[in-house]
Amino acid sequence: MAVCDRRSSLGRELALHGVLLALVMVRNCAAGLAYWPQLDDYIQHHNYASQFTFSQLQDTVGVLASRPLAGLADYFLWSPLFDRMIWGVVLMSLLYVAAIWMAEALIRRYFPLGPVFPVVMALLPLGVEGTYWMSASTRVVCGLFFACLAALAFGRWLDDGGWGRALAFLALMTVPFGFYEQSAVLAMTLVLGMAVLEGRRRWKRGLLALWAFPAAGLYFAVTGLLSNGGVYGNRAQLFLPNQAGYWTGFFPNITGQIWNVLGPGGWAVLSRGFLRGLELVCREGMFLWAVLAAALCLLYGWLAARQGGGEERPRTALALAVGALLAAAPLTVFLILANPWFSFRGAVTSFVGLALMADTLVSALWRRLPGKRVGPAALSALLALVFCVAGASEIRDYRDTWAADQQAARAVLDTLDRDLPEAEDRAGLRVGVLGLEPTFLPGQNFPWHEHVHGCTESGWAFTGLLVSLAGGDVLPSVTPLPTDPIYRPWNAPVNDPRGFDVLYYYRDGALSRVFLAEDGTGGLLVTDGQGRTLGAIREENGVGRFRAF
Repeated sequence: MAVCDRRSSLGRELALHGVLLALVMVRNCAAGLAYWPQLDDYIQHHNYASQFTFSQLQDTVGVLASRPLAGLADYFLWSPLFDRMIWGVVLMSLLYVAAIWMAEALIRRYFPLGPVFPVVMALLPLGVEGTYWMSASTRVVCGLFFACLAALAFGRWLDDGGWGRALAFLALMTVPFGFYEQSAVLAMTLVLGMAVLEGRRRWKRGLLALWAFPAAGLYFAVTGLLSNGGVYGNRAQLFLPNQAGYWTGFFPNITGQIWNVLGPGGWAVLSRGFLRGLELVCREGMFLWAVLAAALCLLYGWLAARQGGGEERPRTALALAVGALLAAAPLTVFLILANPWFSFRGAVTSFVGLALMADTLVSALWRRLPGKRVGPAALSALLALVFCVAGASEIRDYRDTWAADQQAARAVLDTLDRDLPEAEDRAGLRVGVLGLEPTFLPGQNFPWHEHVHGCTESGWAFTGLLVSLAGGDVLPSVTPLPTDPIYRPWNAPVNDPRGFDVLYYYRDGALSRVFLAEDGTGGLLVTDGQGRTLGAIREENGVGRFRAF
């Protein structure tokens, strides 16, 4: 009887998480059965493998100096799939749902869980960047998967002992470091927290959790040896609290970024994203998609209600405290990294803690209400539908950004082939393109850093796209010059429009050759060379802005 019960329970678990996986994929395919490459995708998943052997790549950019396992996977696993990257999305979605399942198993060792936990972890719209965008998910999701796997191995060691289990944990504990720093911190927090929560019962076995610290030292020692001063080596630079300017500049900056992502950003992609998602469904006739998403959400709620729930939670306060710790711990990495840059993808590793807190609060609030089993299940189904619709607007933005990137890049390549056909005339030239904006979306859910930004946002990203499309042709240096520069003053050497050999103006999907003339007041006029003035560039508060006429 016990064996039958376990099989029945496993079957319900498989069905529930199978529906969850289907929901993740339905959301990810809201713009069609394809993946839409963004930013680093062209460089990491195409150009590196097409231009270099792996040893050359290591010598050139030091790809093994930071997140080495992710770099190896980029070259040997994801690059061959570049033209069929929807299969990469499928694999990442599968790993992510598997990580959620493992996280549930870990937390259930100490606290009851309801159906809200997996929905929040899997479908919260804030996580689209970190779980869909392949350049991010191949770090974030893989790291999360191995962090949970390492913690599960530690749990097996706590339960059953044995040298084999101990060695498996020691080996697995080093793997998250190779994918993402936040995942390594999460793994450390999980195993150390498990050792503490076990209390005196298994304190001797719990001491093995301290291996997390030598594992971190081993990672930094190995990557330090592999660093050759390339681009990747700079990612490990630290800015510590004892350094000048940390508390007056660095700390307020990075904590403000974290708040903007988790607070206003998270709310915007949920609320505005849901409204935009509803508009998309109606405007573009996505009714079949909506029916499928709704049916899966209802099925999830039905399975969740059958599975159980409604348990009393005498440790609610402790569960909330543990959830807060699991949410906050992965964020601490950004408090010491020298590059204070917190993006939406940085929030995903905190979802284990956020989901635990959300599930605990729902259970606590429902404790005095009828339907302790059906109520949270119905709520989880409703949340899943809202999250899917909101996430669909994010996926559509990725598709539209890809289309805008492709249009701009092909316009540039066609123009270069027309104006500069000979390779010797192209190599070494500096080409500037006015009007290439970071994003061409009419209105996205929350503009933030490179969240749903096009390759047109920077020279390095646009060059990566051009190289991927050019098929090995020699290209000049091409720099996007937006109307409102984000990164530097307009008269810095890298993007002063007067410093380019050739200048173009991108408008309505096409390029036209333009020239500069002084306007007599310190500004510049942009002309077409035939007497027509197309716009002006003037300095405003130290930043150059292009205004079209």
